[in-house]
Amino acid sequence: MIGAGLVYKALLSKLGQGLGAVLLVLALAVGIYLYGHHRGEGAVLQRLQSDRITILKDGRKIDEEALGADDTGLCALLGGCELPDGGGH
Repeated sequence: MIGAGLVYKALLSKLGQGLGAVLLVLALAVGIYLYGHHRGEGAVLQRLQSDRITILKDGRKIDEEALGADDTGLCALLGGCELPDGGGH
């Protein structure tokens, strides 16, 4: 019981109260950081998923354009084609 009395005295002293306040602020700061980190991670994952869906949709649209295009249309999709010198095709 003597040890418990010393612990109570230490906790109730000015130094103990100051240390307790510092630990409380530190615990709150860590909690806020972890909460923000978790929310940020979720936002990034959502953005990556959204970008992936957009890329897949754009790729599908480009594939449909390429499949339906003739030679001139394919050249236009590729940024223009130049025939080699003397080529008749």
